[in-house]
Amino acid sequence: RAALKSSARRLLVGTRALPVAFACRRGAAAAAAQQTLIKQASADGRHVNVSFEDGSAFRFHAIWLRDACRDPTHVSAAAGERILSHTAVVQGCPATLSANDVHLENGDRLRVEWDDGKSEASVFDATFLRTYADIVAQQLKPPPGPRPLQAGLVDVEWLRPYSGYPGVRAPPRESMRLWRGAGDDFAPQEFSFEKIADVGENLEMMKALMRDGIVMVDGMPETKDASVLEAFLNEHVGSLQKDPARDEANWKITKKETAQSISYNQDARLNNHTDQSIPSHGAVGLLLAIHYIEGSGHNTTVDAIAVANALRERDPEAFKLLSTHVADAERDYIASRVDAAQNHRNSLLISTKYPLLQVDQDGEVWRVQYNEVFRTPSTLKFDVFAKWYDAYRKYVDMLHSEEFERTVPMKAGRLLLFQNWRVMHGRAGAQSPSRTLVGGTITRENFYSKACQLIQRQYGIAPYQVHAEHACV
Repeated sequence: RAALKSSARRLLVGTRALPVAFACRRGAAAAAAQQTLIKQASADGRHVNVSFEDGSAFRFHAIWLRDACRDPTHVSAAAGERILSHTAVVQGCPATLSANDVHLENGDRLRVEWDDGKSEASVFDATFLRTYADIVAQQLKPPPGPRPLQAGLVDVEWLRPYSGYPGVRAPPRESMRLWRGAGDDFAPQEFSFEKIADVGENLEMMKALMRDGIVMVDGMPETKDASVLEAFLNEHVGSLQKDPARDEANWKITKKETAQSISYNQDARLNNHTDQSIPSHGAVGLLLAIHYIEGSGHNTTVDAIAVANALRERDPEAFKLLSTHVADAERDYIASRVDAAQNHRNSLLISTKYPLLQVDQDGEVWRVQYNEVFRTPSTLKFDVFAKWYDAYRKYVDMLHSEEFERTVPMKAGRLLLFQNWRVMHGRAGAQSPSRTLVGGTITRENFYSKACQLIQRQYGIAPYQVHAEHACV
């Protein structure tokens, strides 16, 4: 982690230099140059040597180039898939494949001819080669100095923890603005529905959401259903996760006097919890969206990672128990929606076990998963349960204490977005009789994909360049 922090460098796009904080290896994404050019290249048996205009030089395995080629002969631009009959493995290319010859085309493309008698020539974009060079190639010569810095800056490090790559770490503590209750001077950053149409503002909202765990969007257009929310998320955040028990992706909550489920009994206190804590698709949604379309109310929020860190400082053994041992939980996706106005017709019963506090290989909390209403009898061993329960009670008490919990007033036209792995939500205080809200969860994959698309629109960085940067763990 310290090594990552110390190796900040720049990602170059067009004529602009873009900083990529905490890069894993100098140049992995810095290869995205202002019109990256190849100075010279040569075939060297089972290798191809390439020198770039920035002064760097690298040796690639010939078989890596053959296997990685993304030109129109090898990848369908329309489908985004490899053309099977042209892939290296289907054509039987050996690991000892050699390059017969190489040719530069306008300095920004490299054409490689192969020696196996059946592979068609491969064409590589210079930016593609420079992007991957620091990751997969042998460095023959480093750049003589830093690239010239010009105007225009972007940071893709904030997105790294959500790449999904093996070995990914929790967000560094200094990258998060952890907060506490009303005594803290923190306030969720507010964004305007109208201004989010600007891609730069959209990206700022995404960064703030990952930094603070919560943002607010005001001025959502008047509506009676989830259409406005769905359109907003599709364009600016990532599509809603489909619930397998109903036709709609979104949930809808309205007051019901005789409600059996706490979610629909709006006059009762709803404890802070993780949404979709028992996920229907195997992973808890990264984000939660709550859009008030009618009436008003009060939602409670708590930074559960801030609470977890405080627990570790005050009672290390309690933290260890909650991050090591599992809680048992079960949800019936039909029964838990007994009071819903929507038609839930597809049966689904999920039983699971998970630690409430989930940590990465460095011991940092990267996800909190908790909902009291779905807990089932614990299966912890006799000599563990009493100690675990004491730690559990202590953590839950802290989640609902004045020290950590805060209340957000809500009204029609307001949208709350949560980082659902970090910030829990609940309900307390006065709720209007007409209070109606729609919402749902967004997967990590959807959010990450949307962020990469927006980065490309704003800065011209292709998604593969961000992916290559984040693949360095």
